[in-house]
Amino acid sequence: MKKPKKKSLLKYFEPVESGKSLTENFGSLDLEGSFGYFALSAQNKSLFLNRLSVDLLYEMMKKVGLMDHLKKIGFYNIKLEIDKDDAQIHYLKIYYDTIDPDHLLIDLRVSESRFIPEKRFCEEYNAPMFMDMVVIEWLSAQNPKSDFDTSKPQLPGQSMPGLGSLNYMMELMYIVGEQVVKDGFMDVPDHFHGAVMYAKKFKFFNPSHEAILRAILRDIKGYSLYDMSWGMITGTIIDKTTNIPQVYDPSEQIFPVSQRMKEYYNSKKYKEKYKKIYESKKYYFDYNKMCQLREKILKETKCDEL
Repeated sequence: MKKPKKKSLLKYFEPVESGKSLTENFGSLDLEGSFGYFALSAQNKSLFLNRLSVDLLYEMMKKVGLMDHLKKIGFYNIKLEIDKDDAQIHYLKIYYDTIDPDHLLIDLRVSESRFIPEKRFCEEYNAPMFMDMVVIEWLSAQNPKSDFDTSKPQLPGQSMPGLGSLNYMMELMYIVGEQVVKDGFMDVPDHFHGAVMYAKKFKFFNPSHEAILRAILRDIKGYSLYDMSWGMITGTIIDKTTNIPQVYDPSEQIFPVSQRMKEYYNSKKYKEKYKKIYESKKYYFDYNKMCQLREKILKETKCDEL
């Protein structure tokens, strides 16, 4: 299943609730170039999202515990690299020891886009007419010193074991989102397991999609994420009311930052629609059939190519 292409539009600044200032969060750090947010010139390739320096990002990562986490799993001498390409995609890469591909730990690529929901959401669910987002174009976190095994099986589309860093990255995103003044972070996960992992902090903009995800997790909670992901790929997670396999429909998941984005998710209409779908859905997992189909697929296709 290929990831839908995210549309990126040059943004105009829109003031939204921004929380604490950079100075309140990080004291007397050197904020030279902070107002580069308004500039898209080549000189700001050294600022992530045209505002955040390597030193400031490093302090943010320490604040959320990411640096301590990397040390605990054996990675020291952490180095950061930031860049921006001609398509206004911002890159943040985290390495250990030396900056080269073999020492890459985390690769985050984001863009700034104005998300304009379908008209029905604005009318039915009291959604804002537009939302200013940091769009996650790509996020990988990989442990080059680790191998897949029975306790850490290879997920579809995964080429290397993960770092266990997603929670820290989400905390980092929240701080960044506040400081660059955005409504939130947005992603369109291409795999079901990606949507599940993001669901700790992100919610589908579509309340029906959010309800379906949560109902699946409720009804097959005894299975591993690995098995769930394969269940979706093989069509063996079945809707009991229709006896039809549930299809994963990639759509916008959002980590809300601004007050108006939080109000949308807390609105009566969003919650009512969510509750109606959530309570109406019942799922079962044909595990044995999934195992048979998984074995057959893996004989023909590499796991990281799915």
